[in-house]
Amino acid sequence: MSSPAQQPSGTSHPDPAPTGATPPKEPFAYVSQDRGLLTLKIREPILMGLFFLAFTVVGVIFFLMVKKGADQGAEGAMGVAYLILAIFGGLGVVGMAIAAVRWRWKREYVRVMGRSPWA
Repeated sequence: MSSPAQQPSGTSHPDPAPTGATPPKEPFAYVSQDRGLLTLKIREPILMGLFFLAFTVVGVIFFLMVKKGADQGAEGAMGVAYLILAIFGGLGVVGMAIAAVRWRWKREYVRVMGRSPWA
């Protein structure tokens, strides 16, 4: 790791990236692009992980609500409950996995380049 360089004003900042440093390749780069249909504009991996965690929690809550109806005798409700859980839970888990990979990439990018990828 590089040590902070002392400035005349007394402030310190990390050394800039060495000349010729190659940034690590961005995984799931389509997340950061400003094009495409139904593209989420959540670039920060932590916010993306929290969003998809909430998505999964909502799926579990819906599942429990429909399951309660099935326990009270609603016909076919358990099939719908499992479908809701599969859709919300599946998307949530995949989104959290993408966020985790992007979080590791962002940390490596900041280590190599000395700045945020979106700065």
